[in-house]
Order: sequence, then structure tokens, then C-alpha cells
Amino acid sequence: MSYKYNKKQHNPKQISKDFTDLDLLDNLTKCKEGCGVGFPKTFDDDVEQLEWLIANLPTLPYVERQYINNLFSNGLTTGDFESDKVLKSFMYKQNAKGITNYETLQQAVIHAKEYGKCGLRWLSDEDGWILVPHDHYVSITQDDEQYLGFKRTVAYAVSTNEDVAINITQSIELDKAEFLENGRLISTSKDIVVVLPEDFVNLRNKPIVENGESVLLKDKQRLTLLASVYTRLNYDIKYDGPGRIIFWLKDDIFNGGAVDLSSSQLIDNSIASQKSRQEQAIKELQELGNKIKYSTSDEVVLASSMFDKNIEHLPRVTKGTEFFDWLNKEGSILAQNFGITPELIGLGDVSGNVSMEKIIDNAMQNNIVPEREKIATQFSYSLSYHLGVEKVFFDKYELQQQIDDSSERFKNSESVQFLMNVKDENGVRDEKCVETAYAILDSMMQKLGAYQPDKSYETSREKYNRIKEDEKKQEDKEKEDKKSTSKLKSVLKKMGFE
Repeated sequence: MSYKYNKKQHNPKQISKDFTDLDLLDNLTKCKEGCGVGFPKTFDDDVEQLEWLIANLPTLPYVERQYINNLFSNGLTTGDFESDKVLKSFMYKQNAKGITNYETLQQAVIHAKEYGKCGLRWLSDEDGWILVPHDHYVSITQDDEQYLGFKRTVAYAVSTNEDVAINITQSIELDKAEFLENGRLISTSKDIVVVLPEDFVNLRNKPIVENGESVLLKDKQRLTLLASVYTRLNYDIKYDGPGRIIFWLKDDIFNGGAVDLSSSQLIDNSIASQKSRQEQAIKELQELGNKIKYSTSDEVVLASSMFDKNIEHLPRVTKGTEFFDWLNKEGSILAQNFGITPELIGLGDVSGNVSMEKIIDNAMQNNIVPEREKIATQFSYSLSYHLGVEKVFFDKYELQQQIDDSSERFKNSESVQFLMNVKDENGVRDEKCVETAYAILDSMMQKLGAYQPDKSYETSREKYNRIKEDEKKQEDKEKEDKKSTSKLKSVLKKMGFE
């Protein structure tokens, strides 16, 4: 079968009273199953789109893990040595589900970044925290009667089935007998448990919003485009990317010119008969579309005699390969969504004249440290309330540049001390080693900012040279004194003085 490009604009052909051949094509494009037509993904709501983004962005898991690694790189602390023992004992203990509380907290942070919020429910000191997904709980709020103008969160309604999302369509009817007997606030239907604020953390990406805000939905335009490119490329690879093909129906198709019809069908122009012929044509097109879509490059596709010999191939305006640059930037875009510098997690371009230490320090100070404060202030109260510690926060970040400089100064000091104590076989200090030691000291002073080009400032080497020069002058003076004394003794001896 050869494809011939049709340059003439097609005029719609009336194939029934209220139906043209282009209407038939329109019906095909609306077909979702069995037609072999691939169209851009559409979503019913933000939740569906969010789930699709999480499933279709391949670099997302890497960015999330790197975000957590940097966020928790300095660990948690109470600022007190004894209280830290209590905190670490709890954080590294397994919860009721066999997962450490530390890992539970990390997963909750990631979940809150993805979906906007995530719950941490406190069970007990022994059973720890458990993660409550965003769709398994809702906040119970009421109008504040004292200050007015806002709603105060008084409790949280949590699904009792971890496999079923919470569904509240009406007010919750609590089981009073259960409360009086066991002290638990559970609905009479046993599907919802009410948890008080001191036993629940509503961890949110945007704390000022009760239900938080997903970082992925804030940038859904770029992220949906990225995920769509991956889907499009995979589609093209699987189906060999034929694009769109238009098969034109013959002019007399509905008069029996190309379709086998009985004599009664030929003279039957009723609406029912026309509809039957239309359905037959659609069926033929569907079958041919599927044959083309699922065929391989070495297969022969036979078309029905109902189609015109002119087959039109519509060239694509955009191709998936045109978005390769976007795919390369996926990691950087996701890093920006999570509020971190791409270079911090090994993505993005690094300028040759900027040290990696400075890049890390800048990213940690301006991105990670503020993020830590936002996260820690949300779960600190729960830990301090139940563990009896004053507060919990992320330990202080030490600048990488300062750590490197401090380590270098320590090594240089050790070297200077060693060189200054090097002695030769006669027990005299080695002059070359001493000179090297002073050179190292000068370099250290310059890095500390103590070095000044002012002539009034004496460097370590200059001081060393001056001391050596003074010692030499003293030695020369002593030699001259000895010569003078010897000469004087000789003169006195000649004169008869002993």
C-alpha cells in the first residue's frame, strides 16, 4: 500500500441526513477503546493528576531521597546530652508496624511534599508513631468563639482501615459506650477514630494551609509536559510512530459501491438502515486502525474496498524527540519544586571558578536550614509532650568550607611543630626545616586574613631572618671581642705584664 499526500482541501460528504464523513472521523477520535488512537492524557481532578505525575516522573525518587538525606544529614537533637539519649532511644525504636520512628518521620516528610500533608499518629512510647496517608484523615475544626475570624483545629478523624481512604459525608456519630469503657473516640460504624491534637501531627508542606499544598501540583504545567513526553516517546517506540493517517471513504459507499449490501438494503433509506451502514463503516475503520497500530514494520496491511485509494498521512507538528532538553532538565526542575539547589544533589551545571564547598554551604544555609525549621516546628511539640524533653530540632549545620579550613589548619600546625623539632646529627635544629615551617606559618596567616602587604608588618620569615641576622651579628661581635682581648693580652705580655 502506498501513501499519497492529498494536497486538496477535503469537502465534507453528506452520508446521511445529519451525518458527514468528517462526522464519522470525529466519532473515531472520540473513541477510547479498540480504535488505536492515542491522545494527550486528561484528568478528572488534581488527585488523579498527582498520582499520574508520581508514577511517571522517573527522577522523582532520586530527588526525594537526596532531599531527605540533606534534610536529616545532621540528625535531630534536643540541645541537651541527657535528653538526646531519650530522643535517640525513641527515634531508633521500631513502631507497632516494625518500622523505626526515624524512618517513619522521613517517609512522612516525603509524603507531605508530594501530597501537601501527611499524618503522624502517636500510639505510645513503645508502639511509637505510625504514618497516616493524606487521604486517610481529615481535620475537625470549629469557629473560634474567643478571638473570632478563624477556625481552630480540635481533633482529627482517622480511617480505622489502612487500606480504605476516609469518607465523611455526614456528621460523625461516636460510640459513647466505647468511650466510657476504653476511653476511645470511635464512630458507631467503627470506620473512624477521633484523635486529639496532642496525639497527632498534621505535617504539611505549607503549614499555614490546613490541608497543605503539593509541590508537584504547584508546577503541574512543566511536570505534566515532562511526564507526557516520556509517555509519547514510549508510545512511539512501541508502535513505530506512524502518526495520524486518514482513510477517505468512497463517494458511493452508502449506495452499495464498496460495501456488500442486499437488494433490500440498497433501496432502504430509512434512518435505521443508514445507522446500520454507518456502524459498519465505523467497524471497518476501527479494525483497520488497530491493524496499522499493532502491526510491525515487515507486515502487510490490507484495507477494505470501501476506502478511496488516496490515503493521507498527517505529519506531526511536534515530536517527542524535540523535548530531549526538557528530559535532561527533569532533575533540576524537580529539585526546584522541592526547594533545593540542583547542584546540591549532583544535578545542574557548576561554574568552574566556584568551589563545591561554597556551593554546598550556600545551598544548605539558604534552602535546607530554613526547610528544617519549617518541618521541625511541626513535630517538635509531639515529641516534647510525650518524651518529656524541652524541644526537638535539627542539629546545627557546620559550614563545609569552615570544616575544610579547620582541618587544614590542624594539619599545618602539626607539620610546623614537627619541622621546628627536626635536628641534625649534632643535635642542632635543621635550618631548612625551620625555614619551611615559617613558610607554612606565613601561608596560614594569609588565609586567616592576618597577612598584610604593609612594610610595617613583619612576616614570620622576615622575623626568622632578622633573628638569624641578629644572632650572626652577635656571633661576629663575640669573635671581634675575642680577637681584641687576645690582641690586648699579647701587647700586655710584651710590655711585661702578665
